[in-house]
Amino acid sequence: MNPITEFTLGPTYLLRGFGLLRERSLRRYVIIPILINIALIVALVSLFGWQLDNWLDAWLSGLPDWLHWLETVLWWIALLLSTLAFCYVFTLLANLIASPFNGLLSAQVEKLVTGTAPESGMSLAGEMADGVLGELRRLRWYGGRALLLGILSLALLFIPLANLAIAPLWFIFGAFMLSFEYLDQPMANRGLTFQAKLVRLRSRRWRHLGFGSLVTLATAIPLANLVVMPAAVVGATLLYLDTEPGVIVRR
Repeated sequence: MNPITEFTLGPTYLLRGFGLLRERSLRRYVIIPILINIALIVALVSLFGWQLDNWLDAWLSGLPDWLHWLETVLWWIALLLSTLAFCYVFTLLANLIASPFNGLLSAQVEKLVTGTAPESGMSLAGEMADGVLGELRRLRWYGGRALLLGILSLALLFIPLANLAIAPLWFIFGAFMLSFEYLDQPMANRGLTFQAKLVRLRSRRWRHLGFGSLVTLATAIPLANLVVMPAAVVGATLLYLDTEPGVIVRR
C-alpha cells in the first residue's frame, strides 16, 4: 500500500479499540487502567494545568526587546508544546504504572479475536516484571531522541518561518512514540527483543504513525482521555495482529 493509504488505516484501529471496550470479557482488564488515568489526570492538572497561561506569560515577559516581534508566534508554539508535553507525560506515566495490566489486556484481546492467547515463554510474574523494565527502556530510548529534537528545536527557534516547524516535528515524534508505547504490548507478549520491536515498528511506519497521531489527539480531549489508554492497547493489538503473517482474526 502507498503511504497515504497506510496512514489513513492507522486511526481506524483506535476506533475499533473503543468499540471492543464494551466486551464483557475485557471489562476487568479495562477498569484498572481507567482508574489510573483518573488519578493521574487529577494529579497533573493540579500540578501545572491551571497555571499554564501564567507560566507562558511569565516566560514570554522575559524575552529581550529585539525578540518581541516573535512573541505571538512563540506563545502559540509554547502552548502547543505544553499541550503535547501534558499528553506525553500523562501517557508515559500512565503506561509505566499500568504496563502489567496493559499486557494482560492485550493478551485477552488476542484470545478474544483469534481464539489463541500469545505465548511469551515467561511466567505471569516474569511478564509483569518485563513490562515495567520494557517501559523504562523505552523511556530511555525516547529521552535520547527527545534531546536531539530539543537541540534542533532551539536551532530553529530564532529562524523566521522555520520555527513554525517545531510543533509539527514534536507532534510527529510524539505520535511515533505513542505508537511504540502501545504496540509494545502485543510484541512483548511474544517475547520480542527491543531491536526486533523497532524493526517491526518501522516496517509499517506510516500505519503506525497514523495510529499514534489519533492517539495523541484523543489524549488531549477531556473525558475521552480517561479511556484512551485501554482503547489504544486494544487497537494496537488489533493492528499488530492484522499485520502479523499467519494470524487469522475472527472478528
